[in-house]
Amino acid sequence: MRRLRVPIAVLVFWAVGGAACGSPEVTDSADATDCVELVEAGRAVAERVLERLSGQTLLELEAANPGDPFAAIDPLMRTSELDQRADELGCHPEELRVQACEIYGGLAYRARGEVASDFLAPYLESCD
Repeated sequence: MRRLRVPIAVLVFWAVGGAACGSPEVTDSADATDCVELVEAGRAVAERVLERLSGQTLLELEAANPGDPFAAIDPLMRTSELDQRADELGCHPEELRVQACEIYGGLAYRARGEVASDFLAPYLESCD
């Protein structure tokens, strides 16, 4: 099965489980004022990606778009926005990876189906 590309910036999606008590959760990378908030914004994006992939098979995705089966999730990923904001905030990839590992298990239950599980696999593997 073809693995999804996993840019470092996507690790931003999962570095922290939630906002601090009483703080509103940041859901847009442009609103993030630090690396933790950027990860909070990324978690919302990751949840939407998993929702979109839920129950889908690779054959179904290829049938919908033979040239690029993952085209439907590309706009959801917003990788360039996250990369840019991570650079602006000075977020180090290793810092993001370590933070991301704290919540992978919390998202695993949303990975319904082989494609969604494959989407999460590189993140889970990076925690070993």
